[in-house]
Amino acid sequence: MNEWFSETMLRHQLLQLPAMLALGIFAGFWFSKYFHISFTVGITLLIFIMFSFIFWMLPHSIDLAVINTSFNRAMHVNMLLAGLFMIPILQSTLFEVKIIFLGMLSSMLIATGITLTVYDLLLCSSYNIAQQKETGSRFIIAGIILYAGTIFTFIRGSGKQ
Repeated sequence: MNEWFSETMLRHQLLQLPAMLALGIFAGFWFSKYFHISFTVGITLLIFIMFSFIFWMLPHSIDLAVINTSFNRAMHVNMLLAGLFMIPILQSTLFEVKIIFLGMLSSMLIATGITLTVYDLLLCSSYNIAQQKETGSRFIIAGIILYAGTIFTFIRGSGKQ
């Protein structure tokens, strides 16, 4: 199905990457039952996860993942690992770190979406401007939804504190 995902930017960025992340998250539920991650290792892994998201949203990385099969496989492994570590980290880290991570992730999605929709310059040579703008608008929607989830998590968690 890799060719189908790579046909449009929307499928590649908003279906394939989250699907690989979700597979890792499901594996992470099992992983979190058997392993405890310390706070310092958790922060390091959160930085790895955030770097992974940033890296796979760069236009050059997107192009390479579409063109080069080996690079595409590296993207799959990286997103699976990011998902695998996400649940154990978020379960064992401080509430404030969770909020900061979710807030940064939602801000990054919104900023990427704005960048993709505002510029009439082709940022990813593997796709056209119409796909770029459509993906950007969907990134903005996903970022706003995640931001609302962050606010909900903050309100729910601050009541427990």
